[in-house]
Amino acid sequence: MSLTVWQYPNGESSYVMGVDTAEGLGHGDYSCIQVLDVRTGEQAAIWHGHIPPDELAHECERVGLFYRDALCCVESNNHGLTTITVLRQLGYPRLFRKRALNQVTTKISQEYGWKTTRTSKPLMIDDLSMALRSGELTIYDLNTVKELRTFVRNERGSMSGSPFDDRVMALALANQMRKFAFAPEYVEQPDDYWTVDWFRRLATGESNDPADAMRIGSNTVRGTPRLGL
Repeated sequence: MSLTVWQYPNGESSYVMGVDTAEGLGHGDYSCIQVLDVRTGEQAAIWHGHIPPDELAHECERVGLFYRDALCCVESNNHGLTTITVLRQLGYPRLFRKRALNQVTTKISQEYGWKTTRTSKPLMIDDLSMALRSGELTIYDLNTVKELRTFVRNERGSMSGSPFDDRVMALALANQMRKFAFAPEYVEQPDDYWTVDWFRRLATGESNDPADAMRIGSNTVRGTPRLGL
């Protein structure tokens, strides 16, 4: 088990994590955490090793908190559910979740993690391939590069690496999270209501919450038109 770091966290960047889980035995598949800098697309760090899925959650917490509460996405298939459950128990602040509308009950449910299916896997791999070809991502880990080179699609459409693809899948998950890193539900809102900074953001239109637009007469503070002369 090891953590390799290429970029230490800095105040100018936000980070995302993709987590591929395995059973944790001393043989077979590995678990992997890939960390990307959202702003530059650079690979910031990678954790790789054999570890039980519940203990992997603690590694995710340590790495994620180090990288400024990185948005964390765990593959929810099989052992990933255990990792997600422990992360929720630990109170990890930014855990990816998807909302879905139940067509029968019309209620909105939320599922934590990323479900890899026959439909979603090709899409996330295609997204990763495009990001790599366009230069959006910069990969420093040579073992990740090796896995990318052996990752293939067979004649039946199935995708896998030889012999392992855990680094590729974790990277694909992290790349997907770049789309969600600045979604309102994952952005921490400043707790400075009714302070000088709150009024400054209100006056300049920087507020993230439309409800903060205080109404004066029929116009908002930031939308009040000038009187014609």
